[in-house]
Amino acid sequence: MPTHYDKEFKQNIINLYKQGESAAQLAREYGIGYSTVHKWVQAQTQNKSGKTPDEIKAMEKRLTALSEEIEILKKALGFLAQR
Repeated sequence: MPTHYDKEFKQNIINLYKQGESAAQLAREYGIGYSTVHKWVQAQTQNKSGKTPDEIKAMEKRLTALSEEIEILKKALGFLAQR
């Protein structure tokens, strides 16, 4: 029967991992499976949209580029409207 851990315990493990402790070290120290620690960390790194941090970073980069493009087009439109 699988062991159930409360949210506070899981969050504590995730925080320790983010502070630099390895998943293997945490698994040994707290008597939980390595794959369990890894699964918790992976679930935490994905936000509610299901996107990974790399996907989010790529979307933010794309958003910045599109925002800059919009500003350029607004300036061009203003220039052409004056003619």
